[in-house]
Amino acid sequence: MSVFSKEIATRRLFGVDFDYFSYTFALVFFIFNLKRILYFQGTPWKLYGYLVFSSLISIVTLNMGYGGFLKQIIPILILYSVNFFIVGSGDWTNIFKLYVKFAYYSAIFGIIQFVASLGGIDLLNQTAGRLDSVAYEPSHYAALLVPAMVFAFFHYKEYKFYFNVMLVALILTLNLTGYLSFLFVISLAYINLVYFIFIIPLAYFLIFKVLIDFNENFNMRIVDTLAVFKGDVNVLNKQVRTNGTTVSLFSNLMVAKSNIENWHLLGSGVGGHEESYYRYFENSSFRHNWFFGLNAPSGHSLSIRILSELGIVGFVLYVYVLVKNLLLADSGICRNISLACLSHFVCKSFKLGGIIDYGTPFFFAMLIINGIQYRYNQNLKKKNDAN
Repeated sequence: MSVFSKEIATRRLFGVDFDYFSYTFALVFFIFNLKRILYFQGTPWKLYGYLVFSSLISIVTLNMGYGGFLKQIIPILILYSVNFFIVGSGDWTNIFKLYVKFAYYSAIFGIIQFVASLGGIDLLNQTAGRLDSVAYEPSHYAALLVPAMVFAFFHYKEYKFYFNVMLVALILTLNLTGYLSFLFVISLAYINLVYFIFIIPLAYFLIFKVLIDFNENFNMRIVDTLAVFKGDVNVLNKQVRTNGTTVSLFSNLMVAKSNIENWHLLGSGVGGHEESYYRYFENSSFRHNWFFGLNAPSGHSLSIRILSELGIVGFVLYVYVLVKNLLLADSGICRNISLACLSHFVCKSFKLGGIIDYGTPFFFAMLIINGIQYRYNQNLKKKNDAN
């Protein structure tokens, strides 16, 4: 579905980035299987009901427009329903393994792309000397590659060559988000107080003593981000090109934060972050900044966007769903799939706020179906043991 087709198949259609491959497939599949989807037990009707109900309340109370809501809720209903149906109707473990295989192929292409870029040959890469494979940016590619790497790591005997190739690809992205997300999820799998005693100082050393001087890109992002969170907001007042990632992060976070400060517990509604962004900075000098409006539609990251559009209530529910379906107590394939899916959302907590791109519907559906199947199998096993 939408995991690998974003850059290859996306074109502008009526002012919207339309993925002609995955969106068209989902739309056709949805239309021809509408009755089956409507009666499919795995379709998340409660989720849809909450999104629609809470968003309409926010739109009315905050006097928001309906355009952003309709532009987002319709694709959500179609894409998530199709993903839940496909994942829930078949062998979800084999479906995930198929995704891992395609991720491996994308890593091979990415390595070829990287080598070609050094010779001045452009194979879909936006930045020479940095691998982004079938995604627009290295950080985008990390969000679709890291879940496959996590799974391959836990099944190293079977996926040894896959993992090594994908590891090389991840390293060549020169993307801190991908590195930290992979290390965080792997550490989470072996959670132990003793480990954290060593991991925290090690992470500090790697970030502030090694990576900060690794190259100019890492240095600029780390230094600027630290300055902002220490209270230096001058980054929003600069009239020249600076570090866009930090400006995007901080400006969008300010919008989400304003919802909390104004007690908008349900947020601005699905698709409402962009309108809230322009309202918030309407009379600000930041409007003259080179990066004004950067990632305003997506909120910079999925976590910021959910906090902004669904408020504290929606954000707590989002975290609850992730934690509920994180199967750390298991030791088999279900645990590994849950950790792999979690890594996608960890990546998107750093960067990328799209709700329907780079496989987010797939990983969300996979995480929940995987959790449901695991609990069903466990209950069935208990009943059999009791008999």
